[in-house]
Amino acid sequence: MKKLVLGTDRFLSTFGIALNAVLAGGVVISVILRYFFSIAFVESEELLTMVFVATTFFGSALGLREGDHIAITNFVDLAGKRSRRVFAIICQVVIIIVSLVMVYYSIRMIAKVGRVPSPATGIKRGWYYAIIPVSSVFTIFYSAVDIVGQFIVIPPPNKGFMDDSELGFKGGK
Repeated sequence: MKKLVLGTDRFLSTFGIALNAVLAGGVVISVILRYFFSIAFVESEELLTMVFVATTFFGSALGLREGDHIAITNFVDLAGKRSRRVFAIICQVVIIIVSLVMVYYSIRMIAKVGRVPSPATGIKRGWYYAIIPVSSVFTIFYSAVDIVGQFIVIPPPNKGFMDDSELGFKGGK
């Protein structure tokens, strides 16, 4: 279980870094071409938009694992340890249900309009829309990991898989 969770963490972190590098590089190149040479590529704008969408969806799954999501915990913090565990499980079950709905309806959407080519690149929209169910599966996985982690020890996420000592900070995390 440990290898699967940490391997998924590493994959999503690396994938997110690559997507952000493509997005940043593509935007810089697009801006330079547009403003200095008056050249614009509609295809690159469409692809960059899809890369941005992918960073959002896959980043949200990784953010769930790393606990970097917004949570209002005023009432939960007042509860006892056992009640906090129950609230955490309920929260993760709700996330799983919402993610399952996303998977179901996104697959239906892909079946209906996935063969339609996008206007600029001609890539079938199903490839773009596949971001939704795939990232939702990662979200379901991480919610299940969190539920299991309420009962057994699951290794904590290694955010960006670098600790502070690797970045040159003293004292570790």
